Amino acid sequence: MLRVAETHRLEADTTVGFMTAADPRNFGLSTFKSGKVRVSAIVTAGTSNSAKPGELVRNSKIGIGTVNTMVLTNAKVDDGCLVNALQTATEAKALAFKELDIRSSNSGEEATCTSSDATLIGTNSEGIERNYAGVATDLGRSIAKAVNQAVKDAIIKQDKLPPSRGLLDRLRERGITAGDLEEAFSEAYVHHRSMGTRKNARRVFRKFLEEATSDHNVAALVLAAMRLEEDGRRGLIPGLPENTYARDPVSLLADEIVGIAISNYIAGSKGLFEYARLDRKKPGIIRRLGPFMDDAIGALVAGTSSNVYSELLRQG
Repeated sequence: MLRVAETHRLEADTTVGFMTAADPRNFGLSTFKSGKVRVSAIVTAGTSNSAKPGELVRNSKIGIGTVNTMVLTNAKVDDGCLVNALQTATEAKALAFKELDIRSSNSGEEATCTSSDATLIGTNSEGIERNYAGVATDLGRSIAKAVNQAVKDAIIKQDKLPPSRGLLDRLRERGITAGDLEEAFSEAYVHHRSMGTRKNARRVFRKFLEEATSDHNVAALVLAAMRLEEDGRRGLIPGLPENTYARDPVSLLADEIVGIAISNYIAGSKGLFEYARLDRKKPGIIRRLGPFMDDAIGALVAGTSSNVYSELLRQG
């Protein structure tokens, strides 16, 4: 950094620099104005080492990525206001992570940052005076809007993580891959020589899995199960404390209802039959998932599997 500053004839003690592995050309830039106060946010972002505050960061596992945020305003502020502004900018960044459903690279849970983020607040030495920059102030609102939009733009450009990304991507970010689903299918698959080869059965499964997960109704139901799983683990389902939820109590029927809805939507009565079979067997990754996710993923595999049997019998 010192060498770079010297190259550009900048004084090291009056220069602020950021380091990043992200492509600087993928920056996000957003400007908001409230009255006479104007705020611009410039952000570069990579989320490969995204994190949830308080969790153990596994340095050997994570990649290289950081969110560098520069906030510039024409307001003149004191030190207390600078602290306010930093707080607001950080909260806006965390909200951007939530709105894009960025998952921790360590745990797969909701992330709010990376482990190496940096933020700069640049203000004017003259001009409009502001003493506060919390979310209820005009300066704070402008900071929040500018940072939130710039962070989202930078993440989408750098990591190709738009909010509309597919269900298989959202599952993979939670540690459930298409390969895991295929292995669960293979473990429960009942083969007959009239249905061709097992290799062909797996190929047909992948085809029907892609079709099922590209349907926004299937995606909505599975995403609902994801949200319910997280709420259950946090004790946010009324009348179901987190320690009770973890035991998958017999009184919890909603997980089965979600599974029934998914399998029935994908393959009708045949899908329901296959879902009941897989729910007892719980093949592959399904047996390692929580109360809502084991039913949702089991139903996704079951509905797809039922369509595979129908297709293989038709081909035979």
